[in-house]
Amino acid sequence: MATLVLTVVGGIVGGPVGAAIGAAVGQQIDAEIFKPKGREGPRLADLKVQASTYGQQIPQLFGTMRVAGSVIWATDLIERRNKRGGGKGRPSTTEYSYAASLAIALSSRPIRAIGRIWADGNLLRGSSGAFQERCTFRWHDGGEDQALDPLIASAVGVSSASAFRGLAYAVFEELELGAFGNRIPSLTFEVEADAGSVDAGLVGDGLLGQEGRCAGDWPFAGYAASGDRARDALAPLFEVDGVRLASGPDGWHLGSILPAAGQQALAGFREARRADASGDPVEHRRAPLSSLPGTIRLRHYEPERDYQLGQQTSQVAGGGVRDERIDLPAVLPATSARALAQRLAAAAADGRETLLWQGDIAALALTVGQLLSLADGSRWRLAGRTVRGNEIWLELVRHQPLPAVEIPAEPGVPVRAPDWPDATAMVCLFDLPNMGSPAASAPRIAVAGAGSNNGWRGADCWVVPAVGAEPIPVGTVRPAMALGRLAEPLAPGSNCLFDLSGAVVVELVNPAMTLESVGDAALLGGANQAMVGGELLQFGVADPVGPAVWRLSRLLRGRAGTEAGMTHATGEPFVLLDDPALLLLPDAIAGLVEGGGAVLQWVGRGGTDMTEAGFPAVGRAMRPLAPVHGQILPDGGGGVTIGWTRRSRVDAGWRDHVDQPFGESREAWHIMLSPPVPGIGPWERASPSLVIDAGDRTALPPGCVIEIRQAGDLAPSLPLVLPLE
Repeated sequence: MATLVLTVVGGIVGGPVGAAIGAAVGQQIDAEIFKPKGREGPRLADLKVQASTYGQQIPQLFGTMRVAGSVIWATDLIERRNKRGGGKGRPSTTEYSYAASLAIALSSRPIRAIGRIWADGNLLRGSSGAFQERCTFRWHDGGEDQALDPLIASAVGVSSASAFRGLAYAVFEELELGAFGNRIPSLTFEVEADAGSVDAGLVGDGLLGQEGRCAGDWPFAGYAASGDRARDALAPLFEVDGVRLASGPDGWHLGSILPAAGQQALAGFREARRADASGDPVEHRRAPLSSLPGTIRLRHYEPERDYQLGQQTSQVAGGGVRDERIDLPAVLPATSARALAQRLAAAAADGRETLLWQGDIAALALTVGQLLSLADGSRWRLAGRTVRGNEIWLELVRHQPLPAVEIPAEPGVPVRAPDWPDATAMVCLFDLPNMGSPAASAPRIAVAGAGSNNGWRGADCWVVPAVGAEPIPVGTVRPAMALGRLAEPLAPGSNCLFDLSGAVVVELVNPAMTLESVGDAALLGGANQAMVGGELLQFGVADPVGPAVWRLSRLLRGRAGTEAGMTHATGEPFVLLDDPALLLLPDAIAGLVEGGGAVLQWVGRGGTDMTEAGFPAVGRAMRPLAPVHGQILPDGGGGVTIGWTRRSRVDAGWRDHVDQPFGESREAWHIMLSPPVPGIGPWERASPSLVIDAGDRTALPPGCVIEIRQAGDLAPSLPLVLPLE
């Protein structure tokens, strides 16, 4: 079209000369527009990028490969809402999470297994088979009899669903997308199509569908074959694996051209009546060494670096300055790739020297592609054959590769995501005291969790308020900074001074967890707060004494009114509170578990096993602190005056000459005798004092004690016990 148009235009503008110029330009344009599309074989980048394009070629995988695949079916994003908080004048928070279901084609050849799976370069599924994000995963091996996937069949209907027979694919059902920015991540899969290594023979037989037609020489851990034709898929192996297309009595086949395959003397393939003639070599051509590449760069997939691209180079003796890059879509260890690159460099001169030989009818028995030897002992490869009447013209190519030498090679520093084994998880509940202002109106319940290694991603939690009640989602608990159990019993100590004699010996869940020592100023400022069972304490010195075992000393015991729980047995839970990963239950949900009978259900991220943990007796945060500094003073007439000092649950600090805030709406005290004495007590007081006259005092039995409790808005405090003897 351009030729016709530009010829006419050129003739109008410049006459015959202009028409000729226009025709020449038009022919070049037409040649570019209408030239046939080139054919391309497999490329290394094809296996790294996930696609969803119609007509995208699905490779045939051999051995073990890492491949991205193509999305062949997917649903819209699945949105979930979770409303948290609210009530008592506080706004609620609605959280949204998203999931998606999709199917990804991996190989147009049957596969045996799927190993690790990466999402955006990070491990979604490790070698243990556990997923880091929750989903249901299935895969189909690509057999000709594979059944419909149940999810696809239920989504589009059995009559409209395809079983994708002959196509190996993986299916994710409701893959959580929160960790990927609420989008479908780029997924890559470690796919095992054959057990053990493969070579060009196995690949060729698989592509051509005929057993025994191909033979290979160099082993590969895996290979991805793709292209418009089988020739395109095998093209990277022709030079790299040392195989050539050869003819034979049973047709064309792929075979090795190495000396081990055998060679024949060219002199034996002529008629017996005709002797060797000096004119048999008709033409001898030799290209200069400068035409050879100076460096061979072999790019491949490196298994020790999670199938990332690797490159090995080798210098060509006597070569020029040109670099030749060979992209091989195969999995090769660094040492094997280095040896292969050296063999390619040694064979770079193969074909530099050609010889045109004149034979006769007997040369028709020769196989194109085989090795031949001349009278001088040189080796040549038969590259072509032309028949001209009674003469046979043979095109010979010099075959003089040097042997490859195995030289150790380093794959480089691997950039990989850690592949953790399955972790043993620990999730504990802690009833916290009220720490700071305002005063709690519901129990303060903290959920702490951790795994035995850094591969544990947390757990999703639900609260079941009573037997048969609907579970209430409360969120995800993330790995705690320090969580463990006591390795030794812990005796009571003073809650008024530094405890320098006692020590907490704790074994943490994860050996990677650490604890730090702090000075007294930081300690008195609230650092290193930890719950041990029901006691809140602080530690100033942390010393490692073994793998995951720490000895904590210089203690402040019984903090925030928890001195009643200072006796601990081996195995009681320990958690460091200076940790934003702790999950604090909302007040509305914490209030539902106050009466007892509630359980916490949790499932590790990516897991399916449900675990239950019962709630301990809760409500410490709503209870006023027990009074202190009790005094019994005789009044001189046989009676006594009892006094005490109140404490506040909203302010545990000590301030000279400053009264602590009440923490309750009113001040009230409940006072009673133990054991009760008829006619004496109990008493209700609005101030911290009580007078018992002489008559009542003498009526008290021996061993009688008095118990003083502060009346709180939600619960009474623990008693201050004073003996009256």
